[in-house]
Amino acid sequence: MKKKRIVFTGGPSGGKTSIIEIVQRHYGNNVVSVPEAASILYGGGFPRRPGDTAMRHIQRAIYFTVRELEDMSSALDNARLYLCDRGTLDNIAYWPESAAESFLKSVGSTMKKEIARYDMVIHLRPPKKSDVYKLSGTRIEDHKGALELDKRTEEAWSAHPRRFVISDEPDFLIKVEKALKIIEEEMGPVRNPGV
Repeated sequence: MKKKRIVFTGGPSGGKTSIIEIVQRHYGNNVVSVPEAASILYGGGFPRRPGDTAMRHIQRAIYFTVRELEDMSSALDNARLYLCDRGTLDNIAYWPESAAESFLKSVGSTMKKEIARYDMVIHLRPPKKSDVYKLSGTRIEDHKGALELDKRTEEAWSAHPRRFVISDEPDFLIKVEKALKIIEEEMGPVRNPGV
């Protein structure tokens, strides 16, 4: 079976990391999770400096970290499915000009190449209600900012032919069930025979 890569994307607080952890527990050794590069960089002390120039450097650093994390997992891990906590096109949502062409040119890539990296995209919407939205150590956007980033992220991935959007739900487990169903229906059996 061919190794397949799914990116989980969407605005902040959509449940990407939590759902990836649940999917990984559900399928065991058949899947590998690729962690969010921004959390690794910011958690390690990468500076968050203000302004467009700083944001361009930050987004390029995140992009190249994402690529290396994904490529390393594909090369070293023997799994059927790779679950990516954000993907290379997420950076477009944070890019100062909000223009895919500008970002892709700055990293020496094309939309076609980046879309080809992923077999499927699952876009998880952030909470509609501000009282449910939570900040974290690396999540600094307010609720309004999260909703705006969600729209921009959706635009960044709009050309992917296998993109699924999971709306905010009053019960988070409904989102989890929808994600699992999409994976099963679109990717086929993930578990090894006899497991």
